Amino acid sequence: MNKTSGIGVIYYNFSFNDFPDFFNWCREHQVNFVEIQANSLYQTGQPEEMAEKVAVLLDEYHLCVSQLSAGNDFIQQTPEDLEKQINRMHQVFKLAHLLGTNLIRVDGGWPKEGVEESKFAKLILYGLEKTVEMAEKEDIYLALDNHGSVTNNYQFQLELLTQISSKRLGANLDTMNYRWYGYSVEELPSIYEKIAPYVRHTHLKDGVGARSEYQGKVLGQGEIPLSTAFSILKKHGYTGVWCVEYEGADKEKGYAESVAWLRKQLAELI
Repeated sequence: MNKTSGIGVIYYNFSFNDFPDFFNWCREHQVNFVEIQANSLYQTGQPEEMAEKVAVLLDEYHLCVSQLSAGNDFIQQTPEDLEKQINRMHQVFKLAHLLGTNLIRVDGGWPKEGVEESKFAKLILYGLEKTVEMAEKEDIYLALDNHGSVTNNYQFQLELLTQISSKRLGANLDTMNYRWYGYSVEELPSIYEKIAPYVRHTHLKDGVGARSEYQGKVLGQGEIPLSTAFSILKKHGYTGVWCVEYEGADKEKGYAESVAWLRKQLAELI
């Protein structure tokens, strides 16, 4: 895994239409790491060729990819569709290597018509187990995200991490998503404490409210106890990238203000 600590941003919710503009923004704001979503590479119809082009740009702008978002979904209606999702991970792993990273952000899956909720756990566990088997062969690490309405249940997320119990599988800690799911602000420190030993990567996100009441905010301007999250992660030996994800308005401005706030906080913490 990439063990170099630094500040990163995810290529999400920016208004840029192409990678050069995004990478130039990163250079102007002294951001050294980026998270890229595999779907951005697949949009061209030639993902491996696109990954090679992006790798050249990364060198040009002196940037590193902290992790690649797989965009997978293991909650599928048929065994054939589930196997397609698992097999797709082979190519996602190759894309990650082309981009110079061996860390992949994975999801559990998304509820859908035709799949009973009682089957979610079995489907996701199977998908993750098969993906971990491939990861061990291809020198890949996985970060299971607390994302959506399934793995945002931190107890279920922990069950998956402990049942598989592989050094190849850890967590991506999104500081806001547990709150979005419905946990209270007061519960967050305890959740962070439980997840922290597994954390491979972060999404530092702030905001207020849950579900339909959620509003994204600049880091430090919402209700999320970010300083507590930093302290807990450092206590558990986290040395990975501190990656900003901003979901409010004024996209580039919000990201810039969040990065500036984070840089000041990390200077005081370290």
